[in-house]
Amino acid sequence: MNKRWEILPIDEKKQILLEKNLHISSSLAEILTRKNLDENSAKLFLNPTKIPYHDPFLLKDMEKACQRLLLALKNKEKICIYGDYDVDGVSSTALLMTVFTKLGFNIDYYLPDRHSEGYGLHIESLQKLIPKYDLLITVDCGITALDEVDYAKDKIDMIITDHHLPREILPDAFAIINPTQTQCIYPNKNLCGVGVAFKLCQGLYQSLNKDIHELENYLDIVALGTIADIVPLVDENRRIVKKGLANIQNLGIKTLIEICNYDENNITTGHIGFGVAPRLNAAGRLTHASIAVELLLATDKQTARQKALYLDEENKQRQEIVEDIFHEAVKKIEENNLQENKIIIVVGENWHEGVIGIAASRLQEKYYRPIIIIATKDNIGKASCRSIDGLHMKNALTYCEQDLMVYGGHSKAAGFTIDLAKLDDFISHMQTYANEHLTDEDLIPIYQVETVLTPQDITMDFIEELSLLEPFGMGNPKPQFVCQNLLVTKSMKMGKENNHLRFNFAYNNTQYTAIGWHMADVADDINNKYVDILFQPELNHWNDHTYLQFKLSDLRQSKRKISYLEEFPAYDTIGKIYLCLRNQEKKYGQSIFSLKDCQALLKQIYNLNLSDYSIKQCLIILSEINILTINQDKIKLLSLPNQKIDIKNSPTFAKRFNLQKL
Repeated sequence: MNKRWEILPIDEKKQILLEKNLHISSSLAEILTRKNLDENSAKLFLNPTKIPYHDPFLLKDMEKACQRLLLALKNKEKICIYGDYDVDGVSSTALLMTVFTKLGFNIDYYLPDRHSEGYGLHIESLQKLIPKYDLLITVDCGITALDEVDYAKDKIDMIITDHHLPREILPDAFAIINPTQTQCIYPNKNLCGVGVAFKLCQGLYQSLNKDIHELENYLDIVALGTIADIVPLVDENRRIVKKGLANIQNLGIKTLIEICNYDENNITTGHIGFGVAPRLNAAGRLTHASIAVELLLATDKQTARQKALYLDEENKQRQEIVEDIFHEAVKKIEENNLQENKIIIVVGENWHEGVIGIAASRLQEKYYRPIIIIATKDNIGKASCRSIDGLHMKNALTYCEQDLMVYGGHSKAAGFTIDLAKLDDFISHMQTYANEHLTDEDLIPIYQVETVLTPQDITMDFIEELSLLEPFGMGNPKPQFVCQNLLVTKSMKMGKENNHLRFNFAYNNTQYTAIGWHMADVADDINNKYVDILFQPELNHWNDHTYLQFKLSDLRQSKRKISYLEEFPAYDTIGKIYLCLRNQEKKYGQSIFSLKDCQALLKQIYNLNLSDYSIKQCLIILSEINILTINQDKIKLLSLPNQKIDIKNSPTFAKRFNLQKL
């Protein structure tokens, strides 16, 4: 698969200001500049626990919902939380159960069954619940339940809390709290379901004149759903996750962390996303999600461990089922050449509908196409969809809505139910939509590069500094870097199945180690060759020692001898050459220099080794803005300019401001 490495140019003057004022490295300043952060917002980004919460009453209908809850508390009404079976819905349910119980509400919850009921509100479920309760609160669902809310509105008050995109018409509920609904002025549109539930708790606390900071004791639950639902970790989401992971108190989460063999004092978003969350999700995928809620509400260690072990076993079973579906799907795709289409739609009879979303994600990674997996049974198909940049999946489903029974979702993930009599029409309509909206360029995966470095730039201190950017996730991905022209000295396959890659490479007489998971197929091709690598730097702890390691995202054999760093010298590097020459002129009256003079001064003053080509590029840029002249190897400083000169006026320097494809 072709892959594109892209580096977006930045304003290097802003980068230098951040580096100077925040006392950080140039690489970290470059990352923050690329995020378009000024000094104040960069300080908050690096200190997310200080990011302020937005006023919960900026959410439309928050005042109305809180007043209704105060009435329910006063009259001791019976309230039911209507949740969902994924981690976001489970954590939302557990959060409201925990907080509302503490406040003295008469509270209970209900989760629909994924297999017999499916996502969201159902009239059959409401018929069971309405006689038992006085107030119903949905979490992570309800925003598209027009018929269901219409059925219930004269029988029970309903407060909808959700974060999914609404349709043009909203349900006629007592109150709707959803930052994405029309006329809602709440600034953070990226809350997940448990994030919205948390804001409801904040609004209720303020209505009761309680300190909302007490709610931070439950941020571990909020962080859990926020990470699992893959919403952007920016704004107050960043504070929620940072503080939640730093202070895990929930017994259920702690027990799952223990079963995963993670260090409770060093939990990252990766641990939650790839270890804890899948185990909580396993119950809703295979049996019923209620056990996940029970785990998060557990108050004794024995109960928590029993339920956590059950979920662990369910997760192992889920992994086996996903593996089988994935391989069957790949076989169908390859045999029918479906990978040549702009969207891949693969259908399997009796595939487990609870896990097809995971298989779809894996297929999307493998083929870099929008993926739709449809599991069929009894003439009905239930589908899970995953998309890429360029195709908004929910909009695509709206285009095909005449073929569907129900559907919903986001730009990158969605689901639907279909009568198989409509399947051929749906496939035809979806292929038409994909062909109209996706170009060949859209089907080439793009890796965003933060900056190009040399291996010697990667140090323990550098990796520690990068940790200031945590928590990583959607909206704040872990930074990736490029090193170029590295000589591979020893390459080998590793792992039980010899499917991973490990190699050593040399740079300035120092040996380094790189690891590439599932990249063993290139092991024999790169020995004693020069390669460019796209990587994330990390520390490898082994036998009580800590090593630097380059974790590969991609690699390729070097195509050119001139590296990006030589072709596009940094603003700071150009400035150092200028200062070397100008200081020499001030001290000794020297105004004419050679290339060797420049190299010697850089080494002497800044301990900086640059290639002839790189120095020449810097000198060309300085000549283009009339700082000096170059005649073969003769460099002559010109008089100091009377006015400020913008380095961007150099055509050579300005080349970087076109999108760079490495």
